[in-house]
Amino acid sequence: MKFEEIDLSPDIMSGLADVNYTELTELQEEVLPAILEGKDALIKAEPGSDKIASFVIPALEMIDDREEQEGASVLVLTPNPDESQQIDELVWAMGYHAQIESASVDMDSDAEEQEEALKSNVQVISGNPGPLADITKKLRYVFRDVKLVVIDAADEMVKLGLQPKLKAILRRVLNDHQTVIYTEEMNEEVKELTKLYFEDAEIIGLEDSSHMLTEPPKVDGMLSHGYIYVPNRMKITTLMAHIEETPTDNCVIFTASKRGTDRLYRTLRKQNLKATSLHGKLSDEKRAQRFANFTNGDVQYLLVADIPAAEIDLQRVTQVINYDVPSNPDEYRYRADLVGSGKASRVVSLVSKQDRSDINELESSLKQAPKELELPEKVKQKLKERKKKKKNKKKSKNKKRHNNGRNKRKKKKKKDELELPRPSFDKLSGGRKGQAKKDQKSGVIGLIKELFS
Repeated sequence: MKFEEIDLSPDIMSGLADVNYTELTELQEEVLPAILEGKDALIKAEPGSDKIASFVIPALEMIDDREEQEGASVLVLTPNPDESQQIDELVWAMGYHAQIESASVDMDSDAEEQEEALKSNVQVISGNPGPLADITKKLRYVFRDVKLVVIDAADEMVKLGLQPKLKAILRRVLNDHQTVIYTEEMNEEVKELTKLYFEDAEIIGLEDSSHMLTEPPKVDGMLSHGYIYVPNRMKITTLMAHIEETPTDNCVIFTASKRGTDRLYRTLRKQNLKATSLHGKLSDEKRAQRFANFTNGDVQYLLVADIPAAEIDLQRVTQVINYDVPSNPDEYRYRADLVGSGKASRVVSLVSKQDRSDINELESSLKQAPKELELPEKVKQKLKERKKKKKNKKKSKNKKRHNNGRNKRKKKKKKDELELPRPSFDKLSGGRKGQAKKDQKSGVIGLIKELFS
């Protein structure tokens, strides 16, 4: 799409021509209409001029379209001083024909010059939260006529611990305004930050956007939910035993990976149980078909990997099993929300040794914490058999070790008996040498030799 196809003022179009902007990038095609329509927006974007232009262009159009204005109309907050200066330069270049002025309040600029810029009532202020919070506090400066606030690189703001400075600045914005937030990655901290500034927004470039800004549902107080501590190397055995003890009309089983769903699918099929699986790599057509098979009742078990529970449009599932415990309490809440209330409905988590920390976090964060459940009887029996087998094996090993020791002692004794020293002829008077000696001593010659020896 070309910029000529967008309804921009002649002055702004002249500014775009000055900097050789003729065609919109893919990001700009998505972002510009949302900002121009006055919508709040949460946008995923990487650093660079493409991102900066995506909010500078609609900001300039907004300013140029206003007949009367006092003070700053646009406030841009970014953690990077270089980026703050780039924003200032791009505003100056693109807004030249519209006579739009800007100032950068950043860590690398002179404080006195920045104070003077704020006092001169420029239309666009870009800045780093630290110095801007300090200067506005010193000058007792407030923003009375800001129409657009841009929070850039929100994930970086969080990493640098700039939320307090950010909040201090935005408390000085006294009027209602449009808010646009950019982030390179989405995490819980960024999500919490965004919830402070808007409840409903256009979400661009982020997957799993259906519940991004909504509060997770509360766990039904009547819901039965618990967890089973799984013995070592007995997770599938525990799952199958639990399924056998608690038959249900339909059941959703969440795993941590596609590999996990594939393994469980084969296990369920061997037991003649009808199952299907959903994961992130399925095409939309296959995903829809498998989902329909479950909702129509053609299959009893739905195995899910790599898909958040909030994206699964189900109601009144009889049972949810967390084959792998979710590390995020909100994900647990959404999974619990799939289950209808009633005695037959339940959420069960299988907790292996590596899942202990996750279940501990769930217990501390949920008002109604899950309770520990007993092992299925079949698993208890197998554990007994395993212990008995291990005990017999140890006994057999000890007996073998004892017999080996006794055999070694017998062999040594036998060997010692076989290797007794044979009598020497030299020490026996009847030996050959002894007889020779006796013979030598007899006779005259022997007597002479004995005398002269």
